Amino acid sequence: GTRRDSARAVIDASGTWQMPNPLGAGGIHAEGEAEFADRIAYGIPDILGRDRSLYAGKTTLVVGSGHSAANAVLDLASLANVEAGTAFIWTTRGTDLVRIYGGGDADQLPARGELGAEVRELAESGGVRLVTGFAAVSIRDANGRLVVEGQTRDGLQALGPVDRIIAATGQRPDLSLTRELRLELDPWLESVKALGPLIDPNEHSCGDVPPHGHRELSHPEQGFYTVGIKSYGRAPTFLLLTGYEQVRSVAAAIAGDMVAADNVQLVLPETGVCTVPRIGVADKGCCGGPAPAAVDACCVADAKAKAVGKGGCGCSVAA
Repeated sequence: GTRRDSARAVIDASGTWQMPNPLGAGGIHAEGEAEFADRIAYGIPDILGRDRSLYAGKTTLVVGSGHSAANAVLDLASLANVEAGTAFIWTTRGTDLVRIYGGGDADQLPARGELGAEVRELAESGGVRLVTGFAAVSIRDANGRLVVEGQTRDGLQALGPVDRIIAATGQRPDLSLTRELRLELDPWLESVKALGPLIDPNEHSCGDVPPHGHRELSHPEQGFYTVGIKSYGRAPTFLLLTGYEQVRSVAAAIAGDMVAADNVQLVLPETGVCTVPRIGVADKGCCGGPAPAAVDACCVADAKAKAVGKGGCGCSVAA
């Protein structure tokens, strides 16, 4: 039955894992996505474990440009080494994969750096067919298999036929849980409003999110806080370290220890790479936010080198 409780404070840490983005570009389900849902996996399936039989000896299309897609691609590569007939295609909507490839040994999270390096080696060695700049719009049947059509710079392109699809296209928060509450959310990211400009993935790719706690995570609804990956909304850059400090600050505020609540310490690990949207933004820092002068100088110089074909953006400067 229904249970009702009164609470002085509520912390929403419900995450986003059960709300995957659709396969189709622009947040819209691709035509045929619902019809063929039984052959589409969202997120990271257990390719080498309980889902092995679904992918062994089959051809799979992986859609996505994040770490989830990278994990799926590498698992399929491992499966193909031991299961005859296993094949896979990797497609991304964007064309610049610097964020997923990462900074290798310069990444302060070694596992993340290793993941990026491995998937980059696989792609550049031809171990996977990689199609970039592909925005999926429809899925159709082709003699019992699937063909995915997508919009590219040159018009519609068809990929396949394939047997299964992995949509590693990210997640979004379930806002239906709090529809009756007075919340302030970023209009695009659906994150906590105060965090929106600080975590915009079009501007940020390094660990440069400033420390934030109970004040940034609160809402006009008295005593309500959003923490964890849900506080980032649709942004794909959340780290567990961020969530731990968020919860510590909020818990201290609820307990009445405002000194501890306001003493937020957040030092995020650098990725080893940074993306500079355009030359001439030194005042915004390496990745669109405040940064030491040394980082600014490094990134602006690196961006200029890239512009004349002499290098890429690969600076990593410890603050």
